[in-house]
Amino acid sequence: MVNIPHPRVAFGDLPDQFKTDADEVRLPRKILARLLDLYISSWDFDEDWYLTTYPDIATAVSSNGFPSGWAHFRAVGYLEGRLGSRPIVDSEWYLETYPDVAEAMLDGKVASAAEHFENFGYAEGRLPSKPGVDTQWYARRYMRARQSVEEKQAHDDFVRRGYRGLALPAPPR
Repeated sequence: MVNIPHPRVAFGDLPDQFKTDADEVRLPRKILARLLDLYISSWDFDEDWYLTTYPDIATAVSSNGFPSGWAHFRAVGYLEGRLGSRPIVDSEWYLETYPDVAEAMLDGKVASAAEHFENFGYAEGRLPSKPGVDTQWYARRYMRARQSVEEKQAHDDFVRRGYRGLALPAPPR
């Protein structure tokens, strides 16, 4: 388990800002960067893959611009849209879910589902493989469903709308 410090310890009076009725909370860049770092720090990261995939970062690391690929990813790589590790792409699911990609493959515009995801899909907000959606929980929370929802409905809603809207596919554990 990751130990996350109390909000007041990590971010001072930030919790109080969320108690106002204001539509906008102003965050100093330093606090926003720390929140983002806390979020990113829990992700898987593959240093070798990152430096091989992004030779410009390997150059920056070797010239002491950054102490490591991990430091780059945490500082700016994520915001630049870079991946921290090679995603596992379920080709069959990806092509079935995104028929435009299957068509692009038939037309010879992309070689594989994995290539599409790494080069375009991630930035477009596509998922690399079927997410584990807790159907009933998701439907109650995000679809305002009061009755039973079919698994496909909740799954499709998450893939098409929920993921891009930062919805959770299942309750946090």
